[in-house]
Amino acid sequence: ALGAGAGARIPVVPGFARRTGGGGAAPSGAGPLAQSPKQWGKALRGRVPRAAHELLPPVAVGRPGAVAAVEESSRGRVPGLTPIRVGRMAASPFAFLRGSAGLMAHDLVGTPVTGVSAQICGDAHAANFGLYGDARGRLVIDLNDFDETAVGPWEWDVKRLAVSLVLAGREVGADDTVCAAAAFDAMGAYRRTMRLLAKLPALDAWNAIADEELVSHADARDLLGTLERVSAKARN
Repeated sequence: ALGAGAGARIPVVPGFARRTGGGGAAPSGAGPLAQSPKQWGKALRGRVPRAAHELLPPVAVGRPGAVAAVEESSRGRVPGLTPIRVGRMAASPFAFLRGSAGLMAHDLVGTPVTGVSAQICGDAHAANFGLYGDARGRLVIDLNDFDETAVGPWEWDVKRLAVSLVLAGREVGADDTVCAAAAFDAMGAYRRTMRLLAKLPALDAWNAIADEELVSHADARDLLGTLERVSAKARN
């Protein structure tokens, strides 16, 4: 346990909660960061309940259309490759989602957020997760595309992932019940994992990254061959 004066020796890093010493009640007149993290989280949920996220915001004034957004996102790219990109995006709703992170972010600006920011991926759709080798030689499963990373609301990444699972499921012929179940399962796993990580020391949470062992134990025998091929590619 840290001594009484240890809190003063730990520097305050923007974006991280301040240490309160024991998680007790906040002193009179103290701001939200003086509460315990759990108390702070409950207060935020009261301000932005989960049910608030099911409401679609009105279309923002000045929102670009799909064509204008794609043209804007193509500026600065190799001109000869732009038609190929546009053709791929036009193939399906999921393909369009993959190429239009900026347009979705434009729509998400009007959605409820708790105000807790993070270094978000910015393009956390299902196809941007994969296996790759870390510095220790392990194969880990994590986000592998950070072209649109920015400091922003954590809710944006979670919503983009959920939407991508629905659209990816539809693309392979799954019905809406299966697609919805995939999104609900992913969000439930996210919630349970965040609850687990919140109980760990900071360094343990930082290093708690899923690896190939987790996938190999999953009940998905039809994916084992794919996992072996992807693993070999990632190791190379």
